[in-house]
Parts: sequence; structure tokens; C-alpha cells
Amino acid sequence: MPASISEAELSVVKSFLKEKKLEHLRCRQRAGAVIVESGPEDDALGHVRFRKLSAMNWAADEFHHSGRWAPLPIEAPLPDALRAIATDFSWLLEA
Repeated sequence: MPASISEAELSVVKSFLKEKKLEHLRCRQRAGAVIVESGPEDDALGHVRFRKLSAMNWAADEFHHSGRWAPLPIEAPLPDALRAIATDFSWLLEA
């Protein structure tokens, strides 16, 4: 069973996107993950997904051109995972 995601955890991602001025991106919860996406709501383009592994650790995946999620070498608390994406995989946050 996927770990449930709290509104506070979703707010961490929303605040990160706002702080980094990534207005073209939004996030939503889906099962045990937070998905960062862009484009129209009915035809969204996934950029990165954060999966909750435990109370403290999250894994990150990139949306691959094949239409599947591919794991990234990130497993950390959510704020650290977000910083790692912004630092090491910044192209995933581009339009």
C-alpha cells in the first residue's frame, strides 16, 4: 500500500516551485507520489515524480520520452530531494 501524502508534504513541493519561480509547473498528488507537471490539465506533461518511501525518505523519477517513469539516483527527505533535482537535474524543471 502506498504511503499517504499529507497536505503539508504537498505544500513543500508547491512552496519550492513558487520559491524557484517555476510558474509553468504545478504539482498534484497521485497515490503515494507527488507529480510535478506542466501544460493543460487534461493533457499534462510529467516532469518529475517524488515517491514517498517512508515517513522521511522520498525517491525521484523522471518522466521519460517513452511515456514511462525512470528512476533517478535520489533517495532523501523531500526538501533534499527537491534541492537535488534543482541542482543536478535542473533540465527536468524547464518548460
